[in-house]
Amino acid sequence: MLSAIRALARNPIAIALILGPIILGFMIFGVSDVFVQSGSSVARVQDERVSAMDFAESWEYRLREVQQEQPTMTADQARELGLSDAVLNQLIIQAQLRAVSRNMGLEVSNRQVANEIAGYGAFIDPVTGRFDQDSYRQFLAEQRMTEARFESNVHRDLLSRQLIDALFAGIDVPDAFAQQLYQYSYEERVIRGLVIPPEAAGDIDEPTDEQLQAVIDDTLNDETPANDFFFQNPERRGFTLVRFRVADFTRNVEVSEEDIRAQYDYEVEGGELGEPALRSYVQIRVEDQETAEAAAERLAAGEDADAVAEAVGGDEPFAETERQSYQIPDDALAEALFDMETGEARAVEGAFGWFAVAVTDGREATIPTFEEREPEIRELLARAEAENAMYEAMGLFEEARGNGGTLEEASVLAETFYESFEPITRNARNGEGMPAGTLLNEDDQAAQYFSFFLDAEVQPEILEAAFDQLVGYATELQPYGESDYFAIRVDEILPAEVMPLDEVREDAEALWRIQSVDERLNELAETALDRARAGESLDAIAADIPGARVETTTITRGESAAPFGRETIGVAFQIDPGTFEHAGAADRRSHIILTVDEVIAPETVVEADLAALTEQSDTRYSQDIDAAFVSALSERYPATVNTQLRDQVLGIADPNAAR
Repeated sequence: MLSAIRALARNPIAIALILGPIILGFMIFGVSDVFVQSGSSVARVQDERVSAMDFAESWEYRLREVQQEQPTMTADQARELGLSDAVLNQLIIQAQLRAVSRNMGLEVSNRQVANEIAGYGAFIDPVTGRFDQDSYRQFLAEQRMTEARFESNVHRDLLSRQLIDALFAGIDVPDAFAQQLYQYSYEERVIRGLVIPPEAAGDIDEPTDEQLQAVIDDTLNDETPANDFFFQNPERRGFTLVRFRVADFTRNVEVSEEDIRAQYDYEVEGGELGEPALRSYVQIRVEDQETAEAAAERLAAGEDADAVAEAVGGDEPFAETERQSYQIPDDALAEALFDMETGEARAVEGAFGWFAVAVTDGREATIPTFEEREPEIRELLARAEAENAMYEAMGLFEEARGNGGTLEEASVLAETFYESFEPITRNARNGEGMPAGTLLNEDDQAAQYFSFFLDAEVQPEILEAAFDQLVGYATELQPYGESDYFAIRVDEILPAEVMPLDEVREDAEALWRIQSVDERLNELAETALDRARAGESLDAIAADIPGARVETTTITRGESAAPFGRETIGVAFQIDPGTFEHAGAADRRSHIILTVDEVIAPETVVEADLAALTEQSDTRYSQDIDAAFVSALSERYPATVNTQLRDQVLGIADPNAAR
């Protein structure tokens, strides 16, 4: 869910594509007054405005959707993840679309509006399958909305959709493009390479101290982060840390069986568990019970519904597929259908008369038992209670700090603990190279003792703060991970210190030898490349180089086969047949003089693979159009945002807290 929110915040065009369904969702499912413009605007695009009411209702609607999937998500957490920005971007894009439509002179006719409303499922008579004026008026009354205002909303939605439909309807990637992509992806090449291994370098003289020191200096001057741990004691910092972790508070939480049972019952009653029962069915309205029974008997015998309706003088058959009970408007029909099995038919008296109904397909509900669901509910409730306890402790902690308390004093008053770390490096190692285990993720702790250069998943936010902070100053509480917080104070800084040559001689010599061998191999390879380009065969050149050999393989651009690594394959698919290039081998030590003997186009097309590539090309092309469209909207129709009003809607008291 968190990644989905972040993706939404980064991808505004996704909003444009779901614009229509969201607008209709507001209108059909009870979020009234969403599109009423007020005198106060959160955003403005030319003469188009996003009112505070627009933003508030849209934000609450989207937040509820997120919280249905992640009940512990708070509004503040969703805002920090960028959800509020995404919602505002949605509304701004709507305003930009309206501005574009107005400037282009686009218009929607009253007939188009009427046809759109007539097609809404909520206003369709389940018996006749036609628009029902009474249902329409009842809906407007329930929403406290006038007919004119609802139709104005539909008009505005259609106007925006004209642009979206026009933009994406024109996207048609030529079939030739997918064919070319297929040829590119499945092309094979016969490649041949002269492999020059490390032993070809021969004996290497002993290095001088000056050469070793030069290796050390070059390594230290290289800004690659991993080099911070070669030939020096890197900077280390000691600090005091206070963490508020949901997992710590969960240990003290006890969830009662009554609460678990109540949550389970709530989920069952709300239809949130398992798979609901479904029915596909056909119904025929007839004049009386006798006719309904006769029609039902014929349906049960397998006769075609149209033929049965014509034979008994009934209305045109009406069919639905995979409907839940609540989706069937007539309660009597719904009760009967869900009491029947596939192939069964009955005569039923419904709200609109007598019907012959038959179940054409069905699925019974599958609901997890209490015992199956109990562990997950226990964890869910425990986490929610732990989060409440954590926020309460954080409040006590901040209150104590506000009264002048140190991190240590505030943590004691908040009944949590603080940690004091001896000076450690940016990858959580002390002076002896041992890891600070509590700063590593649990999955890494088992492996932490096996490698000094462990690429473990440390707590990056904590260590970044430790190495950014001045000595003696404590930070404010900062979020990290999914839902945890920390505050930190740097107590001591030990600057990086270059180690004397005598202490690192062995490591320096090993690195010098690797570099010296590579330099020698590079010289041999460049000489071999010149000979190959001059017309000598690779076999003849290999005979003059100790340990060298010639290897051949047939391969596609997405594959690799030692000694031909990904780098080598990449070069092979860039050069012309008969030409030669110098590349690195898969072992990253050997060198290869490479040539292409033959290019083999795919003889047959695998339709499934071609279809997959076609879909990929369509998607990428659409994404390019998406990005260009949003960029053009922002450039030509810039929006101004009232950040103060925006923050008021979001309930942000401190403007510095806004993203």
